[in-house]
Amino acid sequence: MADLDLPKICQSAVALARQNGEDFDYTPESITALERILAGQNQLFRQGRLTDIYVWNLSVMTGVYLGQTLLYCGLADRGYSWKQDRDGVPMLADGKGNYVAAVYQVHRRIRGEEDDNVRAFFESVLDAAEGLWKQQ
Repeated sequence: MADLDLPKICQSAVALARQNGEDFDYTPESITALERILAGQNQLFRQGRLTDIYVWNLSVMTGVYLGQTLLYCGLADRGYSWKQDRDGVPMLADGKGNYVAAVYQVHRRIRGEEDDNVRAFFESVLDAAEGLWKQQ
């Protein structure tokens, strides 16, 4: 992808996790660790202690890690790969019109509520990719 070094971004996320006593190893369990970190950042955001640029940069870093973990956990086998939206934000897409906007999900989690939990998002995306969601 133009201008984005995704492996380096992921390495930064792994380093951030280590600084917070967590382990990012691209497994589903690491997404629980990511949620703990983001919950803490959400508290800081609610206290007015985070700048918008910090929140966005953290969202990109940890959102790329979330996306890469999704790829390793099955989305790559289903044809997903990294693309950029029209604003240059990395996202996963399968070429059939389906996409996963992990960066935006993380951004909502930091700025929003527990309902935006990234662990639940991770599980939902994998379930949808495996066809476990029923059509209504």
